Amino acid sequence: MSGFLRLAGRFGRDESGVFAVIFGIMAIVLVALGGAVVDYVTLEQTRSRAQTALDAAALALQPEIFKAGYSDENVRQLAEALMIERIGDDRITASVEQVTRSIDDGSLYLRAQVSMPTIFVALVGVTSLGARVESEAMRKKLALEVVMVLDNSGSMANSGRMQALLDAAKCAAYILMYDAVVDVPRAGDPSKSDTCVPANGAELVDNVRVALVPFTMFVNVGSGNANASWIDRTGASSIHFDNFDNDDDEDRLVLSMNAPAYSFPTRQTLFAATGEPWRGCVEARPHSKSGTTATEYLDTDDTPAIGGDTLFVPMFSPDSPSGNNFIANDSPAVCDRPAVGATRCNIVEQRTRRNTSSSWGSATFRSGTPASNSPVNFVSNALYPNAFYGRVPDSCSCRITPTYTTDWTNESNTQQRREGYCNTYIPTGLSARELQERVCKYYGGNISSSFSLGPNSQCTRTAILPLTNNVTQIINAIGAMTAEGGTNIHEGAAWGYRVLSPGEPFSQGAAYNPDVNKVMIIMTDGANTAYADSGMNGSSYNSAYGFPYNSMNNKAASTSGGTIERLGKLQSPSNTGAAGASDVSLETEMNARTLQVCANAKANKHVGGQDLPGIDIYTIGLSTHIPADNSAQAALDVVANQNMLTNCASSPARARFAATASELKDVFTSIANELTALRLAR
Repeated sequence: MSGFLRLAGRFGRDESGVFAVIFGIMAIVLVALGGAVVDYVTLEQTRSRAQTALDAAALALQPEIFKAGYSDENVRQLAEALMIERIGDDRITASVEQVTRSIDDGSLYLRAQVSMPTIFVALVGVTSLGARVESEAMRKKLALEVVMVLDNSGSMANSGRMQALLDAAKCAAYILMYDAVVDVPRAGDPSKSDTCVPANGAELVDNVRVALVPFTMFVNVGSGNANASWIDRTGASSIHFDNFDNDDDEDRLVLSMNAPAYSFPTRQTLFAATGEPWRGCVEARPHSKSGTTATEYLDTDDTPAIGGDTLFVPMFSPDSPSGNNFIANDSPAVCDRPAVGATRCNIVEQRTRRNTSSSWGSATFRSGTPASNSPVNFVSNALYPNAFYGRVPDSCSCRITPTYTTDWTNESNTQQRREGYCNTYIPTGLSARELQERVCKYYGGNISSSFSLGPNSQCTRTAILPLTNNVTQIINAIGAMTAEGGTNIHEGAAWGYRVLSPGEPFSQGAAYNPDVNKVMIIMTDGANTAYADSGMNGSSYNSAYGFPYNSMNNKAASTSGGTIERLGKLQSPSNTGAAGASDVSLETEMNARTLQVCANAKANKHVGGQDLPGIDIYTIGLSTHIPADNSAQAALDVVANQNMLTNCASSPARARFAATASELKDVFTSIANELTALRLAR
């Protein structure tokens, strides 16, 4: 018995098996702790997958917040289903706990809980692990206003450029306006597709509006705005009477006359006289300072049109003696001097015969001299309403058979003369400028008109479409564009700026505020273009700036004179012409003004004591990196144009250049997609 007790005591004191027992007990804990790293790494991967899935759900469902019948519970269920689908693991459970929408911010906030089963920590009783994720999606701006400023010049008719532009612009409009677009085979030509048409069931996106500004040498503001308050209807602008006069005297400013019942004919009066309706184009405002910064001028900013030079003058292209705009017979009957008071033209006629035995030939006009006591500075309605007659012309002729005061008298054996007079006569001996500026010819009723001839010469056919969410109007306006005329990017950009700006001339633009994103897309296939020549006007064509003759012409005693800067400066010291202005100098000025417009548009707007973002500008140059010819000047022009478009854009990345017309769709599509992209706030 004592031996057994000794053995039991030894067993109780023996520690040689303790480690195994303790290890056996602790092994479970050690494995759980070691495996916890795996479980928690798996949890982090699950949380990341859940975050991605919730982000996708927030992005997909954010547009729902603006729809009628919106329900937090419906969105919660949809978000939960999207999360589970994206996670794609039946072992993981996901539940959306909170849904919050804010229409003011355009945001959708989601918070979700995910849970996954454990492998290792389950050994110690932790059978699952969970994580919470949240996401918020919103529009970059609550409202989006986009104006497409598109080149409609004649070069766009080459190589399919115009059709490519129409397709690309329509594509961008559909992407901006609808929540889903697709490409479909074109009717009648399955090998081609109609670009970005709305998908079946696609819905209009709220708070997106698009405008269109087609441009050539001019911009058409719409003939329906003829009586708008911002149109100069009375001659208030200092440029309203450029190139028009009615006293046949280029050395005197008739506007200073106070003849009874006299008022100088406005552009509107002249359109009415021709019987040709105003198509809708306006001239650029004077290049006069309008603000304190170096870029602020009336023709480069959005100064409100409230009077004087801030108003927009209807474009009326004058009849030019150079032959580029023959729209009127220069001596119709209405341009005669009427029989008023001592009005009289004393004429001399002659006739000749070959020898003394032959008969006398027909009478021919030899000379005509106005009576020295003919009246001056008077108004008469005898030939056309409110006609003004100033100085007596240098010479004259009779339209009707004159009254003869002498019979034929011999001057030699082969020549005779006779004298006579008429009281109503044709002024002759007028200078080329007097012939160009006289307004009487527009009352003659024999106007020739086309795109390139007439008072609307070179006026863009397609008018501005103000900001609208009417897709049909947008697509129809794009489809109406026609390629013809020259290129004036400056005027296109200026009117794009004014279309987006709040207030007139187009008041559809919202006030600048943090919830509105204003974007201008400028597309051109060329460069600013001028047509300088050495003639009396300094340019082959009337432009949005008038003629170079009209710019800084200190010949104040003329309706075409004054100190107003337009484009180009009078080069001749004698102030009788604009010879010397070159295409390059005029185009350089146009480029500078284009950049001034862009700088003004992009600048922050100080509203209500805070600085707000201005207009975001994208530029698109089609084939603008290809010289028109191999000359050194052409290469310089290409570089200058690309630099201008790049500097005009809000950043170099926003300046896009397409080598061929077929690339336009991709360029417009990428910009439209950028503008409609959503961003995550958290």
